[in-house]
Amino acid sequence: MQLSHLKILDFRNLIDVEFQPCAGVNLISGINASGKTSLLESIYYLSHLRSFRTPNISDLINNNANRMELFTSAIDSNGNQIPIGIFRSKQKLEVRANRRNIQRIADITSILPVMAIHPDSYRLITGSPTERRAYIDWGVFHVEHGFFESWQRYKRALSQRNAALRSGQALSYCRFWDMELDQAAHYIDKLRSAYLQDLKSYLSDLLNQFFPAHVVRFDYKRGWKTGLSLLDVLQQNQERDRIRGFTQSGPHRADLEILVDGKSAQTGISRGQQKVLVALLKLAQIQHYTQAAKRHCILLYDDLAAELDDYHRSEILSVLQKMSIQLFLTAIKSDQIDLNGWPDVCLFHVEHGSLK
Repeated sequence: MQLSHLKILDFRNLIDVEFQPCAGVNLISGINASGKTSLLESIYYLSHLRSFRTPNISDLINNNANRMELFTSAIDSNGNQIPIGIFRSKQKLEVRANRRNIQRIADITSILPVMAIHPDSYRLITGSPTERRAYIDWGVFHVEHGFFESWQRYKRALSQRNAALRSGQALSYCRFWDMELDQAAHYIDKLRSAYLQDLKSYLSDLLNQFFPAHVVRFDYKRGWKTGLSLLDVLQQNQERDRIRGFTQSGPHRADLEILVDGKSAQTGISRGQQKVLVALLKLAQIQHYTQAAKRHCILLYDDLAAELDDYHRSEILSVLQKMSIQLFLTAIKSDQIDLNGWPDVCLFHVEHGSLK
């Protein structure tokens, strides 16, 4: 999948921007606050219906407008044009893709797979388990079609069980939801485990290149005690869950523990190493997606020049050059990114919200 055309209206300081990116690498340069990150953010919003910078929609709509609009034309692997449009005010969201209304985020995400690497991406390592579950589930969602329905089923049952715990419902009522949770949880865990196992081969090659002197290990924690079914754990902990008012075990508590030389990557390596490691995690995920789904992904890499030193920047670019992706990069100056040897390059410059 790739974007062939993009129009942005009243998204942050991008009042009226329209351009045609190339299928290869698109480098957007401009001084800080010119709008180059906002351009990447708008592409991310087209896929995720949220920003990678803020949860507040009021931050995204230009101060002099009451809604923002995004339009794109995407080309799928068969060469078909898929028009996508988003209209977003503070009160209402309308999404259309391929001339039909879209009701679920999953539907637009599956049409337009977009991944972003940005200055806050290190939180994949330092942040809460929610960040790492989202990382795993992005990959599973795009390659295992049964995952989304099982996850929705699990979330519905979890919500019902938590409500029953808080309201003091009869034990038999809680156990009904325990069975629902158990069935969905084991399927979710199976898909996550298989996905991470497949991902390791892609990660291994990258880690050998970028961390040759270190031992990097990834341990998947499924969210409940090993050796027991979730049903057993839920029933053992029901009284404790009732006191706390929520379910403390299950795939919604899963995590990915990342260790470097036996120490947690959260505290055992530098911020620069964390940023490199996060980039590798995401690049491996894109490589896996390309092979498993037989589709291309769109990658947004914000401020690559500032995020990595010269050596790692050059090495990351060498990896990116070999990948089958449409790439959007930002930098303050275009000469900060060496794109010599890339067969398909477009250079854009943003100034005061205008693109040239």
